[in-house]
Amino acid sequence: MRNNSRTLIHSQKVSSGRFARLSTLMPVKWGRAAGPCLLFALIVFVSGCQSMIPLPNFGFGQASPAENHIRKLMKWHSGRVEVYREFRTVFTARAVYLSEDIQSSVVDFETRSKLLSPEERLELEKRITGGGDTIKVLLGFYTPEEEFNDLVSDEPVWIPYLTKPDGTVIRAACFSVGEEDAKIYMRFLGWDLSWSKLYMLCFPYDPGVHEPDDGWIDLVISGSHGRGEVRLKTAPPGNIP
Repeated sequence: MRNNSRTLIHSQKVSSGRFARLSTLMPVKWGRAAGPCLLFALIVFVSGCQSMIPLPNFGFGQASPAENHIRKLMKWHSGRVEVYREFRTVFTARAVYLSEDIQSSVVDFETRSKLLSPEERLELEKRITGGGDTIKVLLGFYTPEEEFNDLVSDEPVWIPYLTKPDGTVIRAACFSVGEEDAKIYMRFLGWDLSWSKLYMLCFPYDPGVHEPDDGWIDLVISGSHGRGEVRLKTAPPGNIP
């Protein structure tokens, strides 16, 4: 009997020890009221933090309607040409006809987004819309030979021009686009200018070439190594949101 009682007592101790160890490993079951209590405590804690430190408003990097409007306009008025010779690239040209709507929209967008003063806006207008009554085309130009990619030199290898119905040619006054203005335009175009240069082509207004509400213009880039043509729409796109 004594041996049996000792065995029983020993087994009870072992069982209670195992139960104690298992109870530390088993998850604790909360009552039904614990969940709402924790939620209420969390709300009170967050509300208290907000009263002390305002939480920031997080955005998702989405483009504004005004930005999307300009992008759609530029896409509508853009064109591209690639010229090859013996399976090698001679040049690649991407161009955008800068309508009055594009120019004014860009100025308005930059003014609002950068909170420009009236004086700063006036300076921006001179850069974007200045030049008088001209046909403006933004040109991204690439040639494998970098020394040939200089349209503003006195003797350029490549000459951009427009053609009139009677065959006469209107050459462009060509200007390099500064870094600040290039950033403005690339915000809407997204061109990779790693190997290209950006130019502003200004053509004197000619009713025989340019009827902005009716059709298009044909930009020609020609030189001794080849010739390419980019057709650009000048007519408004209609209802673009």
